[in-house]
Amino acid sequence: MSDDPQPQGEPIPEVLHSFYEERPFLTCTRCGESLADFEDGYRISKNFKKGEVLIEYALCMPCLMRMLEESSEESKRNLEQFHADHHRDVTGFEDCAFCEKTRADVRDEEFGIAGVCQGDRMMDSAMICIDCTEAMHAVLSEETTRTWRRFREENFPGVPGDFEPFPGERLTKVSS
Repeated sequence: MSDDPQPQGEPIPEVLHSFYEERPFLTCTRCGESLADFEDGYRISKNFKKGEVLIEYALCMPCLMRMLEESSEESKRNLEQFHADHHRDVTGFEDCAFCEKTRADVRDEEFGIAGVCQGDRMMDSAMICIDCTEAMHAVLSEETTRTWRRFREENFPGVPGDFEPFPGERLTKVSS
């Protein structure tokens, strides 16, 4: 029997690999640093519609936290209330983290998935349906919307102008 401790989490599933690069994410989309270098981990987010990847990115925790800090106080309060009112204790990519919809039930097969990762392991995961994503967007201030729009424009030229990636506060920490 080995004395090596069992690694926490599970291997990062292929659905969280980069569709465009056809491999696991290696660097932070925002700062370009190696994701393996971040002890606090990183978050991978992907949005799908009718089976196609609309947008995908990986953010190291320092970049993710900086982006969340750039949100207005109004948005932070509103999102905290949204999470308090709607968050469900589910993980994985089949059930919405905020409502009773399953992936099979979502409108236009449009949803986002996110995984909190550390090294080559996924520590937490969630799926958010398009209706809950839109409900979260509705509580954001114009200032916060501009921050995310700027992130999208700087990193994803050609993505439709009305598409706004959303971070989702729950998936910001690696579970201990």
